[in-house]
Amino acid sequence: MLFNGKRAAALRIASGHTIRGLAAAANISRSTLRAAETGLRQPRERVVRALAKALGVPRHELHLAPPPDGVSLAEIRRSLGLTQKEMAKRVGHSPTTVSQVERGGHVQLPLEWAAAYALTLPHFWSAHAASRDLVRGEAAARAPRLTTHPRGERA
Repeated sequence: MLFNGKRAAALRIASGHTIRGLAAAANISRSTLRAAETGLRQPRERVVRALAKALGVPRHELHLAPPPDGVSLAEIRRSLGLTQKEMAKRVGHSPTTVSQVERGGHVQLPLEWAAAYALTLPHFWSAHAASRDLVRGEAAARAPRLTTHPRGERA
């Protein structure tokens, strides 16, 4: 399961903790908490347990639910509140490369891409396939249709 940094930040704020205060209560560094909340890094399970305990919530409250089938990478990126430019920075590639991957293009180092989109590898590939299928469907919708006459001749 992947850590939900936005949810953790919302729970921290709702509980009245500052980053400094929650980090101290969980016995972790502020930079570790900040990196987890912003999605720069996935925290280790020990950190997730400590945060859950300090926030008084079950661990599963701090994890992302897997995306439903058929959801594209662009939709997942938008749900994370990121632009293509921000995702490019996160994954260490250009916005053009992010656009190509989000349209179902070739992916090098898929584990890094999956982590950037806060997905497990199987969920990343599912979203990648949905992205590719979406682009193919759009292309098919734009393609001119050949019509046939009743006698089977093309128009």
